[in-house]
Amino acid sequence: MQDKIILGLLLDGDKSSYDLQKTMEKSTGYFYNASQGSIQPALKKLMNNRQVTCSEEYQGERVKKVYQMTEEGKKEFFNWASQSIALEKPRDPALVKMYFFNYVEPDRKIELIEQYLHEIKAVIAAMTMMKQMSLEQIAKIQESLDTGKIESRMATLQFGLDYYTFLNEWYEKYLKQLKNDTGKDPAHD
Repeated sequence: MQDKIILGLLLDGDKSSYDLQKTMEKSTGYFYNASQGSIQPALKKLMNNRQVTCSEEYQGERVKKVYQMTEEGKKEFFNWASQSIALEKPRDPALVKMYFFNYVEPDRKIELIEQYLHEIKAVIAAMTMMKQMSLEQIAKIQESLDTGKIESRMATLQFGLDYYTFLNEWYEKYLKQLKNDTGKDPAHD
């Protein structure tokens, strides 16, 4: 999947591996993990498959490797993007941990869920801010935009917001249940 993300991002223009990582962090990173350690092997694979080329640009005394998509890369990306979407099982480490919560002390369960909720709320806040900034930028340059690209990217951003909002609501209910089960008054915490 990493190679497909890279190809999709290179459709927007040539990028260094650092640029790819930073772009992923602000976009696909909310729903697909990417690290510099996974980007390099994917770039190597893409180059071996002649889907990406690399050139060197000089910035002062530094050399920056910049990656470009080839026609073969475009062909591969568009072929992949137009295939049926496969339903996959969710991979959620929090749910795996919760499956074994019966082995955890009740107060520790509450603490863990409260910490997790704090992280979820931080992601919701970041995504809400990103959405607002995106909408403001779109309003400023509306006439020169690729509306299809914007619609698909805003839809995935909205999915992320809806997903994390659901997680927040679900874990809030679960936390309330845990507190009720331990005799703690959830209204006074």
